Amino acid sequence: MSVPDIVLFDLDGTLIDSVPDLATALNRMMADLGRDPVEEEAIRNWVGNGSRILVHRTLSGSLDGRVEDDLAASAYTRFQDHYADCCLDRTRIFDQAEQLIACLRDHGIRTGIVTNKPERHAVRLMDAWSDRLPMDVVLGEIEGRPRKPDPAMLQEAMRQCDATTAWMVGDSDVDGHAARAAGAVFIGVRLGYNHGRDIAAMDPPPDQVFDDLGGLLDWIRPMIAASA
Repeated sequence: MSVPDIVLFDLDGTLIDSVPDLATALNRMMADLGRDPVEEEAIRNWVGNGSRILVHRTLSGSLDGRVEDDLAASAYTRFQDHYADCCLDRTRIFDQAEQLIACLRDHGIRTGIVTNKPERHAVRLMDAWSDRLPMDVVLGEIEGRPRKPDPAMLQEAMRQCDATTAWMVGDSDVDGHAARAAGAVFIGVRLGYNHGRDIAAMDPPPDQVFDDLGGLLDWIRPMIAASA
């Protein structure tokens, strides 16, 4: 396996644990609608396919649930407003994320974010942490851009960074299928929100799997050194 031009990262569940703030925003949305709050651990199992689907899951109380479109649209707007107010309150950067990004960039490897989180929130988070998690490109959900597992976001990140080879680091099947479709190496991490499934069990399996970012960092350091 060769060192790539760019390493692309999913955000929620890969570099950061955002569930506490997502739960706050979703439960404020539920309160606005006169509904009972939802347990944070349930929300942790529902993250990963974009905010609109997350709103449907929260309102229905089910991973596969759907509610009426008008209700979902109104609730989605409320959720986005609440999340904008609290997205930096309790979200934390995973251990060794900063060291991993620094290692890559110190050796001339570009880094980027490709996430199904709405782009305005992803950009706000990465701007706030620009000194800790510097990125060459940050792409998220916007109108007209397909979400992962479509490869469009990965392909656009590679185009913007003039990269011909890429690795995708993520915590879910969604990331893995997007990587495969984009011709990128997929590295799975067991940190996040794969709906309770082990990322190693996806079909086809990831090229590499690590329990945490420290394991990935230990693996990549000698590879980078050998290519220098």
